[in-house]
Amino acid sequence: MTTRRWWGRQDGPAEDWVRPHILWLPQDQPQVVQYFVRLREITEQYPDVIAPIGDSDLHMTIQKIHPLTAAGTRVDAAILASAATAVQKELADLEPFTIEIGPARASGSAGIVDIWPEHGPDRLYRRVRAGLTAAGLELPPAETHFWCHMSCGYGVQDTDTPELAARSDRLASDLGRRIRPGIRTNATVSSVWLVWERQHPAPVPRYTFERVHQLHLGQS
Repeated sequence: MTTRRWWGRQDGPAEDWVRPHILWLPQDQPQVVQYFVRLREITEQYPDVIAPIGDSDLHMTIQKIHPLTAAGTRVDAAILASAATAVQKELADLEPFTIEIGPARASGSAGIVDIWPEHGPDRLYRRVRAGLTAAGLELPPAETHFWCHMSCGYGVQDTDTPELAARSDRLASDLGRRIRPGIRTNATVSSVWLVWERQHPAPVPRYTFERVHQLHLGQS
């Protein structure tokens, strides 16, 4: 994780490293956790290239949220509570859906896990955005096609030497080859979480989160 991706500065306020997000969290689905355990057995062999993601940190980002409102006010617990109500209203008639997770692949030096089919996460993404926008929160520009994915590891450093490039290529090969058999798993998306997500760029890149509001799809 290079400094251009840092949310804050090492000499800046601690709150700059924390931002609100809406995430899908798979920790209650053991088949998903076990799938990522298998991926971790591969990524752990490349500590110079990639930082594996632990079970408690697994997530799929549905929507990033700017930490400041349009008026420049920092988003706080009260604003999040209002946003949770607005998003829950948007999700009331969106039924839970199933997804396939996998296969995994290397993207740069990170490990990306594809999600299929895309239409369920895309509808969820657009409903979430509608609720957050109604609550007055500031969001990044909408994606034309929502990139639904999970990560199994974050790049430790740029692969800017022949040696690191070769290691990254080897990682890419192993992610595709050694996960077999069983390159995919299934999951059910029945809720999302409004969280405070914290970025940890060192000693190894990591994202953790504090669960604040669970938001249910349909009557789930």
